[in-house]
Amino acid sequence: MLQKFIRKIGYIISKFLIFLFPINKNKITIIEETPFSGSNSYALYIHLKNINKNINKNNKLNIIYLEGKIKSFKEYFNWLKNISSSKIVVVSHGLPFKKKKNQIFIQLWHGIPLKAMGLLDKSANLKEKKLVIKSINQYDYIISSSDTYSTLLNSTVGSYKSKYLNLGFPRIDFLFKKGRLNEIVDFDGKKVVFYIPTYRKGYLDKIEGIERYNNIFGFEDFSLEIFDNFLKDNNILFIAKLHPFEEAYYKKIYKDFKSKNFIFLNQDILKEKKIDLYEILPDSDLLITDYSSIYFDYLILNKPVIFINNDIKTYYEKRGFLLYPYDFWTPGLKVSNFNSMLDSIHKILSGNDDYSTNRKMIRDIFFYYQDPNSSERISNFIIDLLK
Repeated sequence: MLQKFIRKIGYIISKFLIFLFPINKNKITIIEETPFSGSNSYALYIHLKNINKNINKNNKLNIIYLEGKIKSFKEYFNWLKNISSSKIVVVSHGLPFKKKKNQIFIQLWHGIPLKAMGLLDKSANLKEKKLVIKSINQYDYIISSSDTYSTLLNSTVGSYKSKYLNLGFPRIDFLFKKGRLNEIVDFDGKKVVFYIPTYRKGYLDKIEGIERYNNIFGFEDFSLEIFDNFLKDNNILFIAKLHPFEEAYYKKIYKDFKSKNFIFLNQDILKEKKIDLYEILPDSDLLITDYSSIYFDYLILNKPVIFINNDIKTYYEKRGFLLYPYDFWTPGLKVSNFNSMLDSIHKILSGNDDYSTNRKMIRDIFFYYQDPNSSERISNFIIDLLK
């Protein structure tokens, strides 16, 4: 509530204050609201910072990285000063300030959409949809991974000014590197399973599907004791990485639970280690999700995916999906209860993977580039803009 108030008042004031700060022709500000959770902004920032070391003194870039949510008026005006004085501003979510005439805004976005959003969100009203169109048309460029992605995203945001650039997503670069999970936890000899679901309360405080009050899966027949024993018996390390907005809730629910095979990975750990979520995904053997867009990126690894769809009817009615038929676009086993999830995990980790061909087909539709050079392509484009 406080953040909304700060943004509302600050936005009004910023319309006048932005002109106090002259534009620095070599300044780039990169913004990430949910850092280390598969951040395109962070991956691009790291690459640009490394490039900057080799640029001659006269052409050095002034690179600013702003992360997290704005929590005070002091922080708000620090952001305002940096953004308003930058020639190029790069974001992966929304933009909190009005654009100046000679600035260039670049949108990286934060995921390939399976679920409906923006203009196609069933729960959005006319006012919200008009705001979507107004917001997206501030950007000069939108980074894309393929023509299919550009078409899909544009159906939800209605951009008529921005230019889509098929350069690839910076965070995908992490998936081609050696994993860093060992810097967080010892998993030697264990199979690694990630559970990364979407946010059930949605954006704008909307409720979508099952809220999962009692357990992280929303299964009525779930037993934490049985699950933990299953993990021990099968030598599995199960890592739950929930949406940043849900972490605090489940931290309280499971505060007394201790296990060597079931851990919660939160923002604080990733931030402390300076490790992005995508830097540890290469160490995984299996991903479990529901309707989160992370599985599209995970297809680059061509590793198995299990989809929990125990509330698919409710989710469809309240939010909706962009891609049909659902089974075609989700190349993996579908589970709707606890026992079927256990059976599916056991089947896949025993070597029974029936979806490899399907995964490659969907991967090729959404990723024109399948290499670790997306950050390089975008960085080269940005540097050319500054010349």
